[in-house]
Amino acid sequence: MLKDTDDLMAKVAKMKPGQKVTLMGTPEGKELKAPEEKVVFEEDLSPEEKARILKEKKVEIPPAGIKNLGNTCYMNATLQCLNRVGDLREAVNQYQPPATEVRDIDSVLTAQLRTVNTQLTSTTDSIVPMQFVMALRQRFPRFAEMQNGAPMQQDADECLRGLLTTLSGTLKGSSESSNRIDELFGYKLKSTLRCLECDEEAPQETEELSRVMLCHLGTQTDPVSHITQGVQLSLKEHIEKQSPVLGRNAQYEKTSSVASLPPFLVVQFARFGYKGANEWAGTSASKVKLTRKCAFTHTFDIFDCTSDDVKKRLSVGRVKKKEQEDKELERQKAALDKKGNVSKDQDVEMKPAEDAEMSSVGLEELDTGHYQLIGIVSHKGRTADGGHYVGWTLHKKADGKDLKDDKWVLFDDDEVTFVNWKDMTGLSTDLCGGKADTQIAYINIYQRITVLADPGQALGSTEKDSGYAGKEDVKMEGQ
Repeated sequence: MLKDTDDLMAKVAKMKPGQKVTLMGTPEGKELKAPEEKVVFEEDLSPEEKARILKEKKVEIPPAGIKNLGNTCYMNATLQCLNRVGDLREAVNQYQPPATEVRDIDSVLTAQLRTVNTQLTSTTDSIVPMQFVMALRQRFPRFAEMQNGAPMQQDADECLRGLLTTLSGTLKGSSESSNRIDELFGYKLKSTLRCLECDEEAPQETEELSRVMLCHLGTQTDPVSHITQGVQLSLKEHIEKQSPVLGRNAQYEKTSSVASLPPFLVVQFARFGYKGANEWAGTSASKVKLTRKCAFTHTFDIFDCTSDDVKKRLSVGRVKKKEQEDKELERQKAALDKKGNVSKDQDVEMKPAEDAEMSSVGLEELDTGHYQLIGIVSHKGRTADGGHYVGWTLHKKADGKDLKDDKWVLFDDDEVTFVNWKDMTGLSTDLCGGKADTQIAYINIYQRITVLADPGQALGSTEKDSGYAGKEDVKMEGQ
């Protein structure tokens, strides 16, 4: 028998191995009772149930990855980045395929993409998109090419362009003659073709629609150092064609400018080129990779690449954006005392989220020419036919308080981790390039940044209604 004054551990130390202990007594307040809910262990949960529970508890977990099904990293990285484009994801999720008897391979591929999107947002485990891969290879037989008994590595840019082409035929736009892909990614290029050998020949002006913007990297003697410089270089080219005036082939200069801005801008770095065969060295023709550095940041300003008409329109939004940034900076300064802490004497007005949303209803959105980087497909390796692709997507923007740096998600097939922006452009990994055997950005996906105009302000005018003291707001379109 134990007394209240007994040393329990001393008693236990004197016990012999295997000795039986009898516990006697009656619970006072029904402390011992069966659990009200059945205990469910984590290992017994399905991936969907686990994702739902973690979401309810607001536990931040990495998104689902995609299993590599035999050199399909190019596809996995592309799918993860496209899934980050909210407007495209919504359009695919709303897609309804036609009846079975009239269904073609494009509709099958779109339906399989819808299944992939659903799986990526409903589970924490990696998905295995076998049916999507089969549909992709049926639609584009090149992706089914084999080498030494295994599927060959393919180009992520070709995969992206192929998917956009397919979706442009299956996802209808806001009108009968439009499609959702061109509404989201399409932009107009206004070009002027001028003969360099005959001043008498009148320049030819054309306009075409494109979905992917190129960023050339220059040459060994004249390299490109920044993405803006590379895009500007791609808008000017020299070509040789038949001159109707001279009656022979002549040199022409084609100068282009961006005549419209898409909600989402895709920029492809011209990293890969062909190297001719060399009989003396015994090498055959191959696709080589340019690893030289081309700097870019988490934002991209396309202003210098646009036409004069677009520049005039953008100037209104850019002035407005600068005003909003200056006012926000003044507000932050006013809310701080000399030591950098929030002043007790300074009242900072905080609007409820619903009030802030209501205050922007009906206000016109103005383009600024600025784009926010939201996705990157990068490649590691010496050639396009080898190496490894991964995807990066923006997860959270830095707020200067709890989050000091932009938070991204790295999708390395089925391995998914969080990473900070500074680690993506740091010493060990620099997606801007410069190192041959590390991941280098190949495709960047940007989202348009717009500002809200004041009530009563007309397009092309900076005049404001003098009695207005409304909400200032800068936003990323598509959020």
